[in-house]
Amino acid sequence: MAESGNAPSDANAECVGPTSESAGKSSDCDGCPNQKACSSGEFSSPEAKLKEQEKKRALGRSFENVSHVVLVLSGKGGVGKSTLASQICHTLASRGFAVGLLDVDLCGPSAPRMVGVAHEGAVVHRSGSGAWTPVYASPNLAVMSISFLLPDSNAAVVWRGPRKNALIEQFLTDTDWEGDTGGIDYLIIDTPPGTSDE
Repeated sequence: MAESGNAPSDANAECVGPTSESAGKSSDCDGCPNQKACSSGEFSSPEAKLKEQEKKRALGRSFENVSHVVLVLSGKGGVGKSTLASQICHTLASRGFAVGLLDVDLCGPSAPRMVGVAHEGAVVHRSGSGAWTPVYASPNLAVMSISFLLPDSNAAVVWRGPRKNALIEQFLTDTDWEGDTGGIDYLIIDTPPGTSDE
């Protein structure tokens, strides 16, 4: 099993990791779309390593204005993750903290509705730097969700792992949490059920 973050997003569940000595050669690699690239060493090339380092730096830069991150997760759906995430946000915001809610449950983005942000009129804009500006439920409660990028509140997202993972990564690296508060005290991340492939 590959280290977390080491395997390509569309790799087999049993991935040994692209930098492993048996990458692309192990029986766990059979049928993987990356088998040829792994066996050739493509993922461990100097260019690939530089690209991975830049991704890590971009993630670090995106969290420079975030003091604390709270990840709300479970391996099961329907247990109240979005409810808990929204209640944490409301509580912290009511106590004067600057709070961000990042809804990465792409197939069931309910968190914005739970913090009182209606789909109608809620639009994500690009800032001057090219980053996404979240929607504000209140002056100190910012929300980012795929629901703001869909044409209507009943639209469905039926993406597979690599595309979902790319959007989650983009939410993490391209959202401007600085806003009028100069940053946020708490970023609450509402995660998917864990029963999908992201």
